[in-house]
Amino acid sequence: MKINDMNKPKEITSNEIWELYKLLESLDEHYLFYDKCDASESREELFYLERTSIGDEGMIYDAPDNMGLQLPYSKNEWVGLKLKNIANGRKQNVAVKIEVNTLLKKSLSVEELLEKNHIRIPKADELKTAEYEEIHYGSGRDLTVERIPITHFPVELTENYAKRKRDSERVAYWLERYLRDFSIPYKKDIDLGAVRFKFVFMCENAPGGFTEGCIRLFDKAAEARVYYNQMGAEICNKSKCRQDLLRLLNYINARVFMELSDGGDRWYDPQILYTPRMYLTEDEGYDISITTMINYRFWRMAEMETDDYIMAYQPELLDKLAPFIFGILKGELTVNDAINGIKCEVLNEISRLPRVVQQTLDK
Repeated sequence: MKINDMNKPKEITSNEIWELYKLLESLDEHYLFYDKCDASESREELFYLERTSIGDEGMIYDAPDNMGLQLPYSKNEWVGLKLKNIANGRKQNVAVKIEVNTLLKKSLSVEELLEKNHIRIPKADELKTAEYEEIHYGSGRDLTVERIPITHFPVELTENYAKRKRDSERVAYWLERYLRDFSIPYKKDIDLGAVRFKFVFMCENAPGGFTEGCIRLFDKAAEARVYYNQMGAEICNKSKCRQDLLRLLNYINARVFMELSDGGDRWYDPQILYTPRMYLTEDEGYDISITTMINYRFWRMAEMETDDYIMAYQPELLDKLAPFIFGILKGELTVNDAINGIKCEVLNEISRLPRVVQQTLDK
């Protein structure tokens, strides 16, 4: 997701915090120097910025004013950084929280906020030096690390439902409870007049190593979507083979139904409950998406199975299909090659991959 002022959440009022968040999310190389770490001696060490989050804490109230109303006295807003030490083969995770009080009179620049928290953004030549030292004197590996950009705003758990509540409100409670029970990062907001939950899923075969998803809880039914990220959309946008992709998507919608590997004993197959549709969006965003409409009454009868379908089956299906979808878009596979690959790797209808498909997957 591209970060700009249109994405700014209404809870964030501090310009300093928002500018800091935008800067960290827009870095070409997500590395930072941090000098307040548990090292053998006090010095800067290179950390990888694995995750950035933004949020706010509740208002702190002072005494009532003359009209008997409590006015907000102060509020802290913050940017959270999850850092991973990759210098000299060390293994160390650090969480840094950069806070700003919204009612402070003095404003700090982004650079001052970073300096105050012992953080510095490295220059390009410093990164080259650090990469050389890591490969030759450290753990012997490249500095490049996959980054999962999850934006997680703190939200209160939806109030427990009662019989008088709408179906969408009851489902919001069930789903949020499921997300917290399994420690799944999410963001909750309002979109198109409906409650929306947004997620990021780790997917080994997808561009960048992750896919994105959301579910909108409309009055009559829920719309669940999982799609390849912006990197995947850019590959699709630049490809000259989109017509071949549409042929492959037609085959997938007609034939591909797979078992769910999550859940151990496989008491049920998700395709018995729901059938997703896979398509290329028409909004010139070039998103390759799986979408399923879910009836609330059925969700109530099969709550756990539906939660697993949304959070496990859909991203797993996109992950398994990714090598063949992007093999076509990059011109490395024909439609027939991709179909044979799916028959072998997803449907288990043939025992061996054709040689050209295996060579493409091995790259």
